[in-house]
Amino acid sequence: MKYLLACLLLALPVTSAIATPVHAAEPLQLAQGGGELSKSEAAAVAQRKHGGKVLNVSRSGSVYRVKLLLDSGRVKIVTVPASR
Repeated sequence: MKYLLACLLLALPVTSAIATPVHAAEPLQLAQGGGELSKSEAAAVAQRKHGGKVLNVSRSGSVYRVKLLLDSGRVKIVTVPASR
């Protein structure tokens, strides 16, 4: 088990370099409503849509950038609009 975890951690920087971002022109659809999403809400939206484990959430202007580790081992970067 430790060997598998060590291999995964060593491979993570390599898979990050080949991550495929979803462009801001293709935002995830959100429920109607006012206000803004929190980081945890943005992470939940991305995780519901794509599955996997949330690695990181950061905000840049009006979008959140959510980095997911998919079950396949691939890292996927998803953008989620900050506004509802």
